[in-house]
Amino acid sequence: MMVRSNDKRFLTVGIYTLLLCMSIVILYPVVFAREGSFFIIGDNLHQSYTFLNKLSIALHKGYLPVWDANTFGGKNFPGELQAGIFYPLNILWCLIFGTPAGIDVYYLDLLVALHYFICLIGMYSLATLLQMPAVAAIGAALTFTFTGILANRSGCETNIFEGLALLPWVIYFLCKYYWRERRKVYLVCAGLMAGLQILAGHLQPFFHALLIAVIVIIFYEYRRRENLKSFFFSAVFNFCIILLVAILISLPQVYYAAEYMSRCYREVGGAGDVYIGPHQKVPLYVYLYRFILRPSDFENLIGQKSILLADFNFVYMGILPFFLCILFLIKSKFLTLTDSHSDFKKLLIIIFTVGILSVLGYLTFFPYILYAIPFANTVRELSRYVILISFSDALLAGLALTYITQLGDQLLQHSSKTNLYVVGALALNALYWLLFQQKNISLDVSVPFLFGFIFLLLLMTVPVNDYIRVLAIAFIFLDLFLNPLNYGPTNSIFYPTRFYSRNKIVNFLESTYGKYRVTFDMDVWAMTRRNLGDVYNVQTKFGYCATVNQSYYNFIYYSKDSEIDDLLNVRYVITDKLLGSNFIFRDSTRYLNLYERRNYYPRCYWKHQLGERGTEIEGENKGIIRQLTYADQYQKWLIHCNSPDTLVFSENDYPGWKCYDNQKEITIYEPTIKNYPRLFRCITLDKGQHIIEFTYNKVFYWF
Repeated sequence: MMVRSNDKRFLTVGIYTLLLCMSIVILYPVVFAREGSFFIIGDNLHQSYTFLNKLSIALHKGYLPVWDANTFGGKNFPGELQAGIFYPLNILWCLIFGTPAGIDVYYLDLLVALHYFICLIGMYSLATLLQMPAVAAIGAALTFTFTGILANRSGCETNIFEGLALLPWVIYFLCKYYWRERRKVYLVCAGLMAGLQILAGHLQPFFHALLIAVIVIIFYEYRRRENLKSFFFSAVFNFCIILLVAILISLPQVYYAAEYMSRCYREVGGAGDVYIGPHQKVPLYVYLYRFILRPSDFENLIGQKSILLADFNFVYMGILPFFLCILFLIKSKFLTLTDSHSDFKKLLIIIFTVGILSVLGYLTFFPYILYAIPFANTVRELSRYVILISFSDALLAGLALTYITQLGDQLLQHSSKTNLYVVGALALNALYWLLFQQKNISLDVSVPFLFGFIFLLLLMTVPVNDYIRVLAIAFIFLDLFLNPLNYGPTNSIFYPTRFYSRNKIVNFLESTYGKYRVTFDMDVWAMTRRNLGDVYNVQTKFGYCATVNQSYYNFIYYSKDSEIDDLLNVRYVITDKLLGSNFIFRDSTRYLNLYERRNYYPRCYWKHQLGERGTEIEGENKGIIRQLTYADQYQKWLIHCNSPDTLVFSENDYPGWKCYDNQKEITIYEPTIKNYPRLFRCITLDKGQHIIEFTYNKVFYWF
């Protein structure tokens, strides 16, 4: 028994090593050659990179950044989830590889690579739990991990990618409950992994994992039901365990998000800059029509790069796995499946069907049902439900490899000469593409098709044995090698190290931290370093994220009057243009100019000084108002008040901020300034000297 146990462990270690080696080969341009990076485009460049730098800087200065003073005039940093500051792997990674100056993009690429391996091991473990042979499980794991929406999400939204990478683990523990032994600890573990999905930075992977979990629970509970009452109770009870554990694990994130989401507008990107208020659903016309997969989009199945889908919601799963899925579904009724695999095939078809009905949007009735579900109606892209298709397809391909010898026997015995000739002709045509049409049909299309048809020919012409699975893995791996993941070249101008490189403008603006803000005025909007403040000690009027504090949004868009910028303490403008005489040129660097606005209000001033010029106010307050400390969650001022007066701070007032006057808590007011929406902090002081301290006390102490 001991020998068998040791042999099993040795085999497992060997397979994990093989999976690691496969991952290294696929990710080699990123991990070793450093020729590629996942942080070149979109949200990864402007959000994930900057947010993780903010986290690293804060952690190495000894605090968790629950308030970000650098963007949008100050904001609840973890409120919109995507910062991922409570995700244990993010924290650990930033502590190990980060510094007080931030974290290098290469280490963030390694974090993405780690999640690829986590997903690969999770899907392999799930497939072997479902009694697939090791080689078939490897095929399923490779197919799910390195193709489709999951692989392509890594290069545009790592917070979603990291959550999706944990999805196999949620279903693994749930299936362990139904396939091994009904111990509630497995449901608790499933809930733990679901909670980590939330902490990773987005609700969508969590919701999709729960959706698959609900289908699994209902399917297996219904099959073992004694009566409808017991079925309903068991299904609800098991689901509630997973949900409650997930909420408990993610409680720090839920705590901030619940409060912040009730006070913010959310941008529905790609829909004409639509903003929706707290508790509002995504507009139905956007939900049903804008971000869906149309029938023509499924051409992406035959070429990952030939048909590019919006927001990288790809359905491509590799040519051979695609062939295997079709073959298995057609021939499965002629195969001798185990009872458990027969049931599981039906379950996968249900999951696949739900995915198809979802992604087609208005073309089916099903999205109307989803639209009625809380949280589901806040995700603007129905095309993201393609993860259900990818999940079920990968496991169906694994089942096909499990029964590949029976499939081969079926094809060998029943395939007509006509079918053989057709497949042979298709293989020859694919070879023609490879040899003569490389200018028009790239290798990443022609080679997978060629080997897919060759594999079918082998099944149809010669008796097959278990070694055919190894050949299948080789073909799948070659397909993955030719269809690289969604990373970009490091020689790009948008490589974060280059895009956010330190220059003399940044050096100057850092010297003004806590005193003045800066805004951008760019002709080439793509070159705007929108979250520059999260990489350096620079405070920007705007930022880049999916949400904006409602009060701040109402203020900055109240009018186009330049006094808005004055009140927001915006003194400097970064631009790629030459500005007019209303601005003072200060400095320039490659492609960028720094200008100073002719008027602004200081960060702190007396209310009776409204209407005066900024330089005059600063001259009057010299020696009277002195900033001692400025940090994200703590600010300290020395104020000498000659007579009772009101002091205005151009800081975003927000629940959780407290003010202390000589260590005694006082009330923070929001001043009325003309007809502008109320936004800023304001305190009243008596005559005398005051030590004023602002602290952000809305901290989740349980974490």
